This record gives sequence, structure tokens and C-alpha cells, in this order.
Amino acid sequence: MKKALALVLALVLALSMGVSAFALSLVELDKVPSEEAGKDIIPVVDAYDTYLHLYDGGKYYVALDDQPWEDVKVTANGCVSAKLVEFDPEKMVIVDEDGNDIVLWAVTEKGVKLEGTYDYEGAKAAAKAANAEKEVTYYGITCVTNVNVIELVIEDNYTAHFEEGTVKIEAKLDKVPYAGQINVINDVVIFEYEEVKWTAANYAEKAYLTVGQGGYSDWYTSEVGYSVAFDDYDENENRVEEGAAVVSTTAFRAIEGKSLKVSQGILNVTLKAVEAGQKGVNFLGYVDYDYKDRDGDGVFDVDYDVLEAINFGYLGNQVVKGEFVIDINLGLNWYELRELFSLKVEEDDIISYYLIDENGKVVGGKEVDYMTADLTEVAKFSITDANATLGEYSLVLEVPAVEGGESNPNTGAESVVGVVAALAVVSVATAAAVSLKK
Repeated sequence: MKKALALVLALVLALSMGVSAFALSLVELDKVPSEEAGKDIIPVVDAYDTYLHLYDGGKYYVALDDQPWEDVKVTANGCVSAKLVEFDPEKMVIVDEDGNDIVLWAVTEKGVKLEGTYDYEGAKAAAKAANAEKEVTYYGITCVTNVNVIELVIEDNYTAHFEEGTVKIEAKLDKVPYAGQINVINDVVIFEYEEVKWTAANYAEKAYLTVGQGGYSDWYTSEVGYSVAFDDYDENENRVEEGAAVVSTTAFRAIEGKSLKVSQGILNVTLKAVEAGQKGVNFLGYVDYDYKDRDGDGVFDVDYDVLEAINFGYLGNQVVKGEFVIDINLGLNWYELRELFSLKVEEDDIISYYLIDENGKVVGGKEVDYMTADLTEVAKFSITDANATLGEYSLVLEVPAVEGGESNPNTGAESVVGVVAALAVVSVATAAAVSLKK
């Protein structure tokens, strides 16, 4: 699924006699892999009431249409930030709606433009040939297209509802002021209401919601209503999306008192009995492996670096009322887990695995006697909590300690606050890789 739907944007001319606008064209706002390695393809925006509709965050680029704009200013608020950036022909390709590169270059002699226009590589080759012919370096190249590139950075959205932002563009053309706006909708996909009801009513080992299955756009449904959204399914398949991760407040209200399981393969959470007043929850999770960079070069070496922790958890921060259980199935047996952590069991046959939360508190784990354990058994762990957020956790061999730490009465381990931040941090790249791609 594309990150963004089709969009249109316009700069509206403000004149005392009235308001006029540009001719419009549809473009797609996305960073598309370029045929020219290492270059971002940037669509041109002919601005008129643009909507950027997406299901995750990230960085996007647009270029204003080819006009001699002056005093271009960009401001943003909400879930998006924006700024003008310098056009770099070595890294960027600006295209029209048909995908054609539209930036033109001219060869200049001592700053004077000569006849003819070229693409970037063609202009460089022509200037080089002219310099070689005269054995001088008078010839250079100049961009003759009016280029204004805007960088948009959209925040990730792990809440249970869509978030909004706006980008306002101001510019002058022949000293006349223009203005336009991009409306950003960072959406979420919600599990279908009827699917949630059926799953709770038929709760069993095989009756559960799967993160990533079909659902509906929170933003679109808020605009037209649930029934209209699904009536429109056959006419517009974009109204029902893959990638559902949210159980809505409305759906929770319909299954109060019932059990509900939401699975994401490795991570599975079960609400024992849905409490009255349960708000919507985003069940999107991640798994990340944290290795010690032994030589400090910042490059991971599978044969040299040592696994220190397996980090996992949920990216939202909504509270789950009542008791819930998170089951973790890494898809590894005890032998594979031992090898992953590079353990030598002949030195210590009994291995303790600890599950710690982001504050360093032990919330689960297992002690494995590798001399008697069935090494082919799949390694599984669980965490039980109540009236709390679906947190972020790490599987480690040693519980981090700090000077002056107090003994934890529940575990006998040192109580640690904030010392496992390095273990629990999830980079945007990791979250994007593990999250379901739309």
C-alpha cells in the first residue's frame, strides 16, 4: 500500500478584484525508489487544497510548480514539520505526474547562458566537452528551472486515532502574494467492529484478531460514518485497508466483560475481561535485537558482536484497564536462544533469563537447566499486568544495576530507574522495519 494517496495543492492568488487559482494536476506524494541509484524522486505540487493521507510517519519531499516564486516561506504545525531545502541534483530527481524529469540545465560561458537546454548529466557533459575543446574552464552549468523543494517530516502515529497537521506555503509572483496549504492526515487502521464482536464472542485459541488484517480508516470513517465507509468498499477499495492495529473505544464497549486476544506473531496480548470504559488501544508492536559493538566501529558483525538483549514491546501508550497477559514467542527453541546469546553452558549449566521493563524492573523470565531441559522446546515467556500501558521490555541475562539501587522486594534484584534506556530505545528505522508495511 502506498504511503500516500493522490493529492492536489494550489497557490491561490489574492487580488483585490477576486481570487483565481492555478490549473491543477494530480500527483503522488511519496519517496519512490529512483532508477538512478541513490536519488529521491520528488513530485511537483501545483497546489490546491492538498491532502497527504498516510499510515506512518517519515520524510517526504515536494517541489513547487515551475514559477519564479519569490520570498517563499513554509510553516507547519500538528503532526508535521516542514522547511525549504536546497535542491541537490546529485541526490534528487524532480518529476511531473508522468514521472518525467522536468529540471532543465543550460551551459554558461563566464556566467552567460548559451543556447540549448539539457538534463543535469547532459549539461555537465556539454560543459566538459566545451572546456576540453578550448582548454579553458570558462564553461559551467546553470539550472534554468525554478526549483523550490519542501521537506516534510511527519511524526509516527501510534495512537488509537488519526492525527492532523498543516503545512502553509506563502510566496510572491511578480510581487503579488500567493498562499496554499497541505493538510496532513496521519491515519490509523481500525479493526472492523463486527470482527471484534465475533472474535470476543467466539474466544478460543484460534479466535483472535491479527495485527495487519483488514480494517477501516479512522479519518474517513469519522468523515462519513462507519456504515457509509463499508457501503463504499466496492467502489473504492482504499476505504478498507490492510494493516489494522487499533481496537476502537466503540468496539470495546460492545464486548465488555469478554476476553479478547490480539496477535502480532511474536507478541500476543490477551485482555482477560474487557473493562467498562476501556478506551481505544493501538496494538502495534516491535522486536529489536541489541548487540554490543565490541570494536566500537558502529558496524554490526554477526561473527564478532555479542547479543546483549532482545527488545520488544508496544509503540502506543494507551492504558489497558483490568488484567492482561502478554505472551512472547520468539520462534526459537532453548538451544537456539542459548546460541543467540553466545552462552557456554558448561561453565554455568543453569541460565536465568530476565524480562525487564523500561524502568529495569524484573517482570518475568525463566530459569533453564540446560543439562535437563528439552532443548527443542520453543522458548516462550509471558508478562502479566493490570491497569497499565502495553509497555516496552527487554530479555536479558543480567539485570542492570546502578550505584545506590534499592533491593526490589518482588524479585530480590536491584531496582533500576532509567538505566535500560539504551536497551529499550527503538529507532525509527527499526520500528518501520518491524511494523507492518502498508
